[in-house]
Amino acid sequence: MRFQDAFGLKLRASLTVWLWATLCHTGLAHAQGLTTDFLRAQQHDPVYLAALIDNEVGKLQARIAGMAYFPEARLSTSQLENETGSRTTLSITQPILSYDRWLSLKEAEPRLAMAAVKIEQSQFELAQRMFKAVTALVDAREKLALNVSSLRALELQVQSSRRSFELGMGTITDVRDSEVRLAQTKSQSFSLEAALSAAERQYFAIVGQTPLDRSYPLSKLLRPFRLPALDEFMQRAEKRNPGVRVSELNASLAEISTRRARAALYPSVVASVRQSQIGGNPAVSNAGIALRMEVPLQAGTVFKGAMADLDLNKTQELARNAILQVRLDVERLYRQVEAAQSELVARAEAIQAAQLSFEANEQSFKGGVRTQVDVLNALQALFQSRSDYSAAQLRLGESLLNLLVASAEDADLALRQVQDRIFSE
Repeated sequence: MRFQDAFGLKLRASLTVWLWATLCHTGLAHAQGLTTDFLRAQQHDPVYLAALIDNEVGKLQARIAGMAYFPEARLSTSQLENETGSRTTLSITQPILSYDRWLSLKEAEPRLAMAAVKIEQSQFELAQRMFKAVTALVDAREKLALNVSSLRALELQVQSSRRSFELGMGTITDVRDSEVRLAQTKSQSFSLEAALSAAERQYFAIVGQTPLDRSYPLSKLLRPFRLPALDEFMQRAEKRNPGVRVSELNASLAEISTRRARAALYPSVVASVRQSQIGGNPAVSNAGIALRMEVPLQAGTVFKGAMADLDLNKTQELARNAILQVRLDVERLYRQVEAAQSELVARAEAIQAAQLSFEANEQSFKGGVRTQVDVLNALQALFQSRSDYSAAQLRLGESLLNLLVASAEDADLALRQVQDRIFSE
């Protein structure tokens, strides 16, 4: 009995663990949020996957630059007119002193850093593209939902106007005005459904998964937040923004290229080991070790140096422009976030005012002071104010994400902040 009890306890424990793991896996598989979708997009989006390939290419270029002082081997076969057999020559050359190769070795670190910065830049671009797809999806859903609510409200208005007309309290004009607004709203539903379908396809193209019906609900509560000081964003952007760092690395590589253009005039010292064998009967072979100095002289080297100087000046100016542009972008986006928060407060007040206006127009229409058209206009203003509020929320999220990206906040943390500010749990 004890063995059976122990076996039963182990079996129940195993089933509990299996069931819990299955539920967790299922919940994770169906969970949708900005951070989880960002992870999926990194595994599916073709543009980002192409950037990963470019990153590997950049790493290989850095490795090639780091192999500047590696020995070189050459195998050749030839036959001269005065020789009875073919000559096979194997030579190994080891650079000892070479200013050009040393400068090539100095390019390894900037190229490796360039590859890392570019993949970080690709992550930011992916986060922005994914959020635009989410924004289009949410905007289409909100407009379609408001259209459905507007249809229901207009149907009630049509029924009410018909009853009033049948009882002799209304006019046929009220009935026709209500029917016209209802038909117009119905006609809009087709284009809204098409927009939603297009947004879902765009979302699938980036994330690789069909969006859930209830994913990304907009927050119903107004949650204002306080931004850090503008100087904090400025300082972080100047140091960590990928565009600025790429321009600085390009300037460093251009400076090395300028020095390499003139390094062609410097002598280099190499050690060479050579083994040569001539086939025949009997075979003749010879070998030797040589230490030689090479001084390449080319007429175009001076002009290449001048061109490299011009390229360096250009990259330095582009680096300075990148810093100026980042400063302008950060300040512009910072003001946009502040304006979007103020706009949300005004939009919320507009919804309350539109609701009160609609109720007042309904009561005035029943009292014979207002017409049916006034009621319909008030109803349209109410739904328009709700649509404007949703659009303002999405604009706030986009401006906040762009600000965090411009200031080089981690992509996951930036998306998490936008998720907490804009969408409900």
